[in-house]
Amino acid sequence: MSNSKTKILLFIYEALKDNEIKSLRIDHLLTSRLTKYDFSNSDLRFIHKIIFGVIRSKRSIDYHIEKTYDGKYKKLLIKYKILLRMGFYQIHFMNSVPDYASVSTIVDLTKKIDKRKVSLINAVLRRLTNVNNIDHQQINDFSIKYNHPDWMIDRWAKQFDRKTLVNVLNSNNREPIIWFRVNVLKTSYSQIESMLNKKNIFIQKSNLIDNYFKSESSQKVLNSGLIKKDFISVQNPSNALVVKLLNPSKKKIFFDGCSAPGGKMRYLNELTGGKEIINSYDNDTKRIKILKNYILKNDMTNINCQLKDLSKDQIERFDEGLIDVPCSGTGVMSKRVDLRWRRKISHLNEMVKIQSSIISNVSNYVNDYGVLVYSTCSIEEEENWQIIDNFLNSNNNFELDNAKKYIPEKFVDKNGCMSILPQSDGMDGIFAARLIKK
Repeated sequence: MSNSKTKILLFIYEALKDNEIKSLRIDHLLTSRLTKYDFSNSDLRFIHKIIFGVIRSKRSIDYHIEKTYDGKYKKLLIKYKILLRMGFYQIHFMNSVPDYASVSTIVDLTKKIDKRKVSLINAVLRRLTNVNNIDHQQINDFSIKYNHPDWMIDRWAKQFDRKTLVNVLNSNNREPIIWFRVNVLKTSYSQIESMLNKKNIFIQKSNLIDNYFKSESSQKVLNSGLIKKDFISVQNPSNALVVKLLNPSKKKIFFDGCSAPGGKMRYLNELTGGKEIINSYDNDTKRIKILKNYILKNDMTNINCQLKDLSKDQIERFDEGLIDVPCSGTGVMSKRVDLRWRRKISHLNEMVKIQSSIISNVSNYVNDYGVLVYSTCSIEEEENWQIIDNFLNSNNNFELDNAKKYIPEKFVDKNGCMSILPQSDGMDGIFAARLIKK
C-alpha cells in the first residue's frame, strides 16, 4: 500500500475511532483535522464517503459482519470493529475499489495498528468478499434494516403510520442535498446562474422559494468562490420557510435568538432590505465570534450581535423575532450522520427544559401585538407542539397565528403550525409556530 493511501486510511480510522470512543462530533472532528493535511479533492471525496457511509450504516454493517465472524463479535474491541467496518463498506458499497484491494489495504493498515490481529482481520474480510446477498429487504428488524437505534424506531412507530415511518428512515439515510441561497443584497439569481454556467456548472431553481437553487455539481458550487464573496450561502429551504413564517415587516425592531451560525438572520436581513435593526443573540462564544466577524466584514451596521443565555438573560425588546432553540436535531439526521448514535432518550428531557426556559424568558420582551416564531429542527412532539401548547396555557396574552396564511398549506399541521418531516427532495425536518402577543 502506498504511503498516500496509508495516510488516507489511517486518517479515516482515527476519525471513526475518536467519533465512537471519545464521542466527538464527526463534522467538528473533520473540520478541525482536515486543515492539517493536503489531501486532494478526490482523496477528500473518498474520506467523506467511507466515514459517513460507515457511520450511517453501522448497525447493518455489524449485523452482516457478525454473521461471518467466528466468536463473539459483540466482545471484539471497537478499534478492530472499525477496521472490519471500513473493509466491509469498501467491499460492498464502493464499486470503484476492487475487493482484493479493499482487503489488502485494510490488512496493511492493521499491521500498523496491531500486528497481532492481521490474520483475524484478513480472514474475516476475505469471508465477507464471498457474501453476495446483503439485501436489507430480507431483514425484519427496522433498527438493523434502516440503521437507527431501537428507542428511535419504537418512538416513531407510535407517532407515524408505517409508510411515513419508512419515508423518514429512508430520508435520514440518503446523502443530503445541498441547497444554496442567493444574497439579493449583493447580486441576483440570474447573475449567479450566468456566472456558474460560464464554468459549466448548471443549477436547478427551487419551485418553492425564490432565489434558492441546487446543483448536481454542488461541490463545484462550493468551490466556485461565490460563498467567499458572500454572493451565495448554504441554507435549506425549510429554514427559509421559518423566516417566511415570521412575515417580516419594514420599520420594525427584529430579534434573532440562538442565532449562530446566522443563516436565518442573514435571510431576515435580506428580506427586510438590509436596513432594519436586528438584535442577534447566542450563548456560544466561538460561534458568536464568527458571526461578529461576518457582520463586521460585510459592514452590517444594522445588526447587533451579543453573547446571551436566552433562558435567563435580559434582552432588548422587539417587534418581530425568531428563536431557533437547541433541540434533539432528529429532523436533520441526513446531514448529522452520527447524531442518531449520539442521541439518548434522556437528552430529550434535557432539551425540553431548556426550550421551555427560553420561550418563557424571551416572551417577556415581545412588544404588544408583536410576533414570536418558535422553531426546532426536531420531529419530536415534546419539543414542538407540547412546548407551544404548554406555553399558551400559561400565557393567555399570546395566541397562535395559523401558519397557512404565510407558507404553503401542505407544510401546516392540524394545529396550525409549520411541520415538515425529512423528505426525499432534500427538505429538512422542521417545526415552527407563529405566536402573537395580544
